[in-house]
Amino acid sequence: MNTIYIMSSIHLTVKENVVINNPEPISQPEQGIDEIDIREINEENQEEVLKEMRRLIDVRMKYNIHTPPKPDHIKFEDYGFEGKANYTAEKQRWYNDYKTKCQLVENNITKLNGLNTYLCFESKKKEDELKIKNGTFYSMDEQEYIEEQKQEAKKAKNRKKHNANYYEQNKTSILLKHKIKNLTIKVKEIDELKKTDPNVLTRGANIIKPLCLCGRQCDVTKITTIKKHSNIEKHQLFKSIIALIHYKRKNSKLKPIIDKINNDYIDFKRVVREKRNGKSVTITNKTDKEVIRLYGDYLNPIDENLTHQPRKSYIEKTKITKRKTELLMVMRFEINTRTKNK
Repeated sequence: MNTIYIMSSIHLTVKENVVINNPEPISQPEQGIDEIDIREINEENQEEVLKEMRRLIDVRMKYNIHTPPKPDHIKFEDYGFEGKANYTAEKQRWYNDYKTKCQLVENNITKLNGLNTYLCFESKKKEDELKIKNGTFYSMDEQEYIEEQKQEAKKAKNRKKHNANYYEQNKTSILLKHKIKNLTIKVKEIDELKKTDPNVLTRGANIIKPLCLCGRQCDVTKITTIKKHSNIEKHQLFKSIIALIHYKRKNSKLKPIIDKINNDYIDFKRVVREKRNGKSVTITNKTDKEVIRLYGDYLNPIDENLTHQPRKSYIEKTKITKRKTELLMVMRFEINTRTKNK
């Protein structure tokens, strides 16, 4: 039990829990203000709350905070000219007291209104819980719909869990499939562009520089740029290696020859120390220019019609599956950045 100052501006009925405004007009306030009646009520009993609210409606009729009445009972004659300051102070005290009581009334109205609303909700909640327990809250159609929604929610939850587990177990293959799908669309777009645009060496306002077999990009739009590219050291080294492989494979298989050239080139790039002009210096075993000259010295004139006769392949040709083709496409567009988008 709490002690509260209760004033109300609303009228409610207990059975229906309906809030309505008080239709009674506010009469002229009285000159005097009675002391506020402080009463104790059971805040959990809605009937007591409503009873106090009805009583306090009449009490609030005596108060008007916006246009307070004049304190005619405080007369200047009772104080005289010498007590003018006391007269003014007494009137101000009365006004302050009047406004304080008005505010106290409004505060208690708000508190009581909130309390009554809370009791209404609690009463309806208990009533609904009882109906749900007895099975009378929802109709048969509503109960069937609720059960269907529960089943759908359960299926959606299980489906989400299953999809999450499947993704975690197959994350790599799923991402690869997604990448292959996007690249397939991209390749189709490039192929369509080639059909409409015969000049495949341009993309927009930029010139495409194809990647030469030597590993360098080559500008093939002019003869001078092609000659310039063919004279760079890396291209010359590549040409000398191909020529040496072609020369030596006349009586041998390719793999041993390539392995020998690779091992020799690694040894050529080994760092060694030499005495030069009485000083010990660190140099590369052979420079690329020296390697190019050495490979050229290995070559002798040959008649390819006699030396390079067709032979049966020692590597059986295998059928390239669609899956391998897709993986090669991914490697082309993603791993080798220099050929990407070419």
